[in-house]
Amino acid sequence: MSGPDPGVAAVALACCYSLWWCLSLTRRLRRIERTSKTDPLTGLGSGDWLDTERWPAALRSGQPLAVAYLDLDHLKWTNDNRGHRAGDQYICTAAQVLSQALRRGVDEVFRSHRAGDEFEALLRGPLSDPRGRAESLLHRLSERGISASLGLAYTTELQFVPARAELRRLAEAACRQAKARGGGCAVVVSPDWETLDPALSPELIDPWRPAQSQQPREPRLGPSQPGLTHSVLVHS
Repeated sequence: MSGPDPGVAAVALACCYSLWWCLSLTRRLRRIERTSKTDPLTGLGSGDWLDTERWPAALRSGQPLAVAYLDLDHLKWTNDNRGHRAGDQYICTAAQVLSQALRRGVDEVFRSHRAGDEFEALLRGPLSDPRGRAESLLHRLSERGISASLGLAYTTELQFVPARAELRRLAEAACRQAKARGGGCAVVVSPDWETLDPALSPELIDPWRPAQSQQPREPRLGPSQPGLTHSVLVHS
């Protein structure tokens, strides 16, 4: 009785090896894809994923669109005085609050840079009260002891036109204005003001009131209610 044919055995071994190699490669590719799309500290979507996939998809969605850009206040103070572990917790707490505050399956939030404290959120669909939405996000953060400067840019334009494509730039610029005003506030802009509720015009909003003290308060990671300054709507 003859043994197994060496040629058949070699082919079977080669097939098994090829199958193992393909499965291993698939796992590695999935791991790389997951790493490129996810921020390792917060578990949010990464800024790279936002740039390459989610932002183009949002532009093509055919829905009213808003971009909220947030920059956490006092992170450097936290790192310098309480250590980087506390700073990382400050960032993670903010990420958790933003994830819970946004509509699951509709809105998306991303950490803009792996080494930074900036977040971007894409808010899809009609937004009847942009200022109220911005202040709601700030209040949700403040309840967890997080202070942030927020810029929100909103348009009802449904076509892929400059007014829509510029939302991220406008939101970041508005965030810088909020930071320059002392932080803990929101600046809301829109390239199509004529489509917004007239009741939200800048002339009818409380004027800016600077914080009584520009000295940073010690951030607390537990429940607290730090005071928030007024948000303001400005023309883009």
